[in-house]
Amino acid sequence: MVEELKAPRNAARLFAGLVILALGALALLNNFDVIHIANIWRFWPLVLIAVGMAKMLRPQGTPGRFAGAMFAIVGLWLLLQNIGVWHYSLWNLWPALVVLVGVRLIWGGMGRSPIGPPPDEKSGLSTFSILGGSEHHGSSTDFRGGDVTAILGGAKLDLRQAVIKGQEAILDVFAMWGGIEIIVPRTWGVVVHGTPILGGFEDKSEQPREGGGPRLIVRGTAIMGGVEIKN
Repeated sequence: MVEELKAPRNAARLFAGLVILALGALALLNNFDVIHIANIWRFWPLVLIAVGMAKMLRPQGTPGRFAGAMFAIVGLWLLLQNIGVWHYSLWNLWPALVVLVGVRLIWGGMGRSPIGPPPDEKSGLSTFSILGGSEHHGSSTDFRGGDVTAILGGAKLDLRQAVIKGQEAILDVFAMWGGIEIIVPRTWGVVVHGTPILGGFEDKSEQPREGGGPRLIVRGTAIMGGVEIKN
């Protein structure tokens, strides 16, 4: 007799589902006069809290946990404001967002040093654009990654002439009120670990066949901006 394999429970989905289910059930019971709540929709921020907690409960290292924390904080703020416990507007919270973004950048900048011999100057890149634009053409024969920052501006990175000798290269990106465009060879695979906050990450590149070619890992944050990867 073949034993049926069951998928492991997903704690994040269970938590989000229970909160959303409870909110919907309360609204339904209120509509049928089973219970009486003056304004059930005051509790709608529970949805944001549920989504945020679901992201935060993901395994360590999974992308999206930072965005989950932001969802949970905003949802809790709105909920306390709706039920009369907190009387400050959400607009008063914007400096905290700036602080959190700064902490995120500092934390990312304190990453571990790569193992192995130090790369030469052409193996990595670092570009910073603010109130303007920059364009970089990478031609390294041992490209290992780098960082790209665009604030109130744009950055274009053309890596079609670059070569990844190892299995992967890591590119850290940060776009705030700006955009980053990354052009990669068709032989590269692309993995995106991005956190969009009122922004987006878009991968338009063609993925090579399974197991073929090196990988470019794009990770970082886009705040009211965008990061686009294409061939």
